[in-house]
Amino acid sequence: MDTELYLLIVTAALVLLSAVVSRNCLIPALVLFSYLVIMLPVRYGLQTWVIITAGILLLAFTGIFLLAAGKNLFTAGQETEVIRWRIIARPFALLFIPIHVWLGDRVLLYLLGVLAMIFIAADLYRLFSRRRLALFFKKTEIQRFSSMTSFLVAVFIIFLLFPPEVSYLCLAFIVCGDLAAKIAGLKFGRIRLIHGKTLEGSLGFLTGCLYAGSVICVIFGFPCSYLLIGALCATLAELFTFHMDDNFTVGVLTGVTLQALHYFLVI
Repeated sequence: MDTELYLLIVTAALVLLSAVVSRNCLIPALVLFSYLVIMLPVRYGLQTWVIITAGILLLAFTGIFLLAAGKNLFTAGQETEVIRWRIIARPFALLFIPIHVWLGDRVLLYLLGVLAMIFIAADLYRLFSRRRLALFFKKTEIQRFSSMTSFLVAVFIIFLLFPPEVSYLCLAFIVCGDLAAKIAGLKFGRIRLIHGKTLEGSLGFLTGCLYAGSVICVIFGFPCSYLLIGALCATLAELFTFHMDDNFTVGVLTGVTLQALHYFLVI
């Protein structure tokens, strides 16, 4: 598929999905604006004037977004517990991609392994000592390993087993899809699906996957088929994950699916 047509389709999908989720015009406009701010420099070159312009526009977008969202962006109902710093910190996991590009597999896997072991040790201490450590862990994680540990283990596995065109996208799906699903589900979720999940949250997850995945595909020249199939697979994996942590299942199941389809020459 031609790159320009591909980007047009993804852009239209992002606007449509965000409009359905939020049921207003402001959110789709903000999503489109931020997407164009990111994609235009990536698509047409990173000259100095482009970077400066994009930086100014991004700052403007951030201010508009904060004014529009207010302080209640991550406000949830009483049945939902949110640790805000964990939500805000999640996008920084995308730094694993430049680390992999610049320093290679070995350094990244050592880093992920060390981080995973630290969180596993913290979980074991918490479980055996019966201390909650409320600043870091949710009430729902009292008797199980935390989602942070599941996330790090999943990222270690996908970078260990899969090539960059799979591992980079899987990481983006876990990070940005999950973040978008939380925001959409908590702020706009009305239509219940299964296991307490909402249609708005699932569509938000798909929107986040397409948003971040398309940027990665353009930067690294990955086939658009990986993005489209992977985003749909990740959304379904998140929706139908019941007894396991979706931070683990989304990345691993999506990676296995994409690698299998590539092996059998489907993509």
